[in-house]
Amino acid sequence: MRARLTNPARFLVLGALWVVCAWAGRAQTEGDYARGVAEFRAGNYSSAADLLARAEVASPGTTDALLFEGKALIHLSNFSAAERVLQGYIVSHHDSSDALYLLGFVLHRENEPAESLAMYTRAAALAPAAGDDLKIVGLNYVLLDDYPDAIKWLQSAVERDPKNKDAWYYLGRACYTKSRRVEARQAFLMVLSLDPQDSRAENNLGLIYETDGRPEAAMDAYRKAIAWQDLSQHPSEQPYVNLGNLLMEQGQIKDALAPLAKAVELAPNDAFCHLSLGIAYWKNRKVDQAQHELETAIRLEPDNSAAHYQLGRVYKEEHALDRAQAEFAKTAELKAKAAALPSPPSR
Repeated sequence: MRARLTNPARFLVLGALWVVCAWAGRAQTEGDYARGVAEFRAGNYSSAADLLARAEVASPGTTDALLFEGKALIHLSNFSAAERVLQGYIVSHHDSSDALYLLGFVLHRENEPAESLAMYTRAAALAPAAGDDLKIVGLNYVLLDDYPDAIKWLQSAVERDPKNKDAWYYLGRACYTKSRRVEARQAFLMVLSLDPQDSRAENNLGLIYETDGRPEAAMDAYRKAIAWQDLSQHPSEQPYVNLGNLLMEQGQIKDALAPLAKAVELAPNDAFCHLSLGIAYWKNRKVDQAQHELETAIRLEPDNSAAHYQLGRVYKEEHALDRAQAEFAKTAELKAKAAALPSPPSR
């Protein structure tokens, strides 16, 4: 006959089992957390996120698992999941400036500039912002179309971190947008002092030279930018389309075709590139190719009045007068709509 445990003995056994299970669960949590952090630091972000999520489920709020998981998800560009995870971490760690700064960055990447700025304000009340943080603050103001504040914060970013190449670049872009070309040129030259073959900065110097009426200097800058980005895994279409359009303006219409065709190859969904190539084909009397490129531009951007006008000219050349008239009418309609839009408030 099996002996039956008395109540005290039963409680002792159950208590021992609970201790063993609790210890095992804690050991599992600590193991997953340690392995997750190690995977994160090794750059294995997907496996890190899985391990850290498991550690958090096993023992909610007892480690920094959610913080590291959020960082791993940012590296994986999974910003919606990173937002959720970081929000969860902040609930129990409301004084974590690290988490607040990270969440501000995530919200910026999700195109939520006002919400991002609110997070940066909370974070800055706990710990000073780094140069990269101030850069994102500036870019949030760019998204809000507030260029004076964008310039102010980007200037603060480069003052805080003078070697922050991206902050200098975006400061140059913001200054150029507001026609502050002297400051823009200085910013792009600072980028090039930090990275002598930065193709983005050289391309933007080309835009400044072009605006200043120095076409030869501009073309030289565009060609340098093209040469410097040849080995890039993600070359930009911008120096190609800028060079091609400037060549057309200078009457070198045959030479414009090659860079504009390359721009379309690199950015097949960019309406402006197709429009530019279509105009180049038109000027080179390649009517069929011009029609194809201009129709593609309109398919990608139906409200592009310039593309409709140029296509109307092509149809007229082909004696498709009804189609030409329809394109000219669409051009007039779009221009009338644009003229009726309220002007932005003055600052």
